[in-house]
Amino acid sequence: MKPERLIYTFVSYAAHYDTDWGKGVALDGIELTAKLAHKYAIPVTWIVNRGSIPVLRERIGEWHDAYGDDVILQCPFFEEEAGSSKGVLKRRLEEDWSLLQAAFPWAATKVAARGKIYNEVIEVLEELDFEGMWGYCYEQFWWDGITHKGIPWGSWYVDSSRYKVPHPGRGQVVACEWTARDLHPTYHTGSPVIYSTDPNDVLRAGLCTGEEIGYWKHLFEEYLFNTDHNEQVYFLQQQEGHEMEYTDRFTVFPASHVEECAGMLDLFFEYITSYPITLTTLPHAVRLYKEMNECTAPSYMLTHDNPVRPEINEYTMTLGGVGFGPWPETFLYYDKECQLSFVEGECRPRLLLSYIGKLNMNDDFTEVVPPVFVTKYLKTDAEIELEYEVGGSSVIPFGLAYWDDLAGYEVSACTGEAEVKLIKDKLAFLRFNLAEGSRTIGLTLTRRVEG
Repeated sequence: MKPERLIYTFVSYAAHYDTDWGKGVALDGIELTAKLAHKYAIPVTWIVNRGSIPVLRERIGEWHDAYGDDVILQCPFFEEEAGSSKGVLKRRLEEDWSLLQAAFPWAATKVAARGKIYNEVIEVLEELDFEGMWGYCYEQFWWDGITHKGIPWGSWYVDSSRYKVPHPGRGQVVACEWTARDLHPTYHTGSPVIYSTDPNDVLRAGLCTGEEIGYWKHLFEEYLFNTDHNEQVYFLQQQEGHEMEYTDRFTVFPASHVEECAGMLDLFFEYITSYPITLTTLPHAVRLYKEMNECTAPSYMLTHDNPVRPEINEYTMTLGGVGFGPWPETFLYYDKECQLSFVEGECRPRLLLSYIGKLNMNDDFTEVVPPVFVTKYLKTDAEIELEYEVGGSSVIPFGLAYWDDLAGYEVSACTGEAEVKLIKDKLAFLRFNLAEGSRTIGLTLTRRVEG
């Protein structure tokens, strides 16, 4: 593992609300959240809006000086608050950012926050020189009025004309997810809300308690496990300040849930800070991403089954029940052109999403996976030789996986213009694009001669 490559950021909603479930600013919940994070020297990124900025100006200023806390700006809802008008949205964002900068003059990187995202939102952010958009929800469908099926996980450059798709080159706005998901069960069940780093969701699902966070530890270890073959692994966790409070202002969850979530976060913060990971704020993580990547960075995630299972209860049955597994080892990948998923032992992807030329943001970008045949397979003590024949297809991005014990092997030859990457001595991943007609890909792996 290379834990310094794991970029951990903790974000907390600290906005002013006037709703049927809460009114005002959740000062008690915000104070509790800050106390828990700062105990382990974790800087918090606070999501503020025009109502909470004057209330929190002094507190967050002190936390910035002492712990490095930072702020990002809640974006008005494009439809509900801006009337689907780019002009209104732009004016509101300009006004609100001016208020934010007056209160927090050290806020240098402009990042917006909201789960409901549209092309027009990203276009306005670009016009106003914003560099990040927090609120993307990997594989989410319907929940909280957000459907983001088909998007990548983690961080990636957004195409402003196709807000769910990576930019074909170097975009201006970096997508930031709402909270990190457990990729393995999310892929196998389609339940990203339950299998996640959200304290209340995993509590209600029976995956964690205030005394037991084995599920979260395994989830975090999955991301650490993949630092060997990724230059950066982004792990963002979020908890709303108003969900950490039970007062006359906010009663989103009962007091017992607030206590349990505080216990969970305390244990998790203690656990992750035992590793030499990179702890930073979201604005700084966005800057790091832009410094490191000229375009959306490929993500290679080899994932495993989590032994902790959710409970069968009212919450987990909301979306028709949650799969329990077990599921086989699974390799998940994306880049600026596609997303691919492979189950252990299979060379052909079970899931193929193509971002090339896709304009309909109501789509999930799924493509039919073309047939794949292994026309040559030869394995000796010194060498493995394979030849694949990929069936006729339209022009789409594609990939293959060869699963085996590859300890001691290296790539000695590859034909067919494919790029090859070895993952954890477990698989060789071949990435290439298909055109009309069949395609032949050859791969030779040779055992290294020691000494």
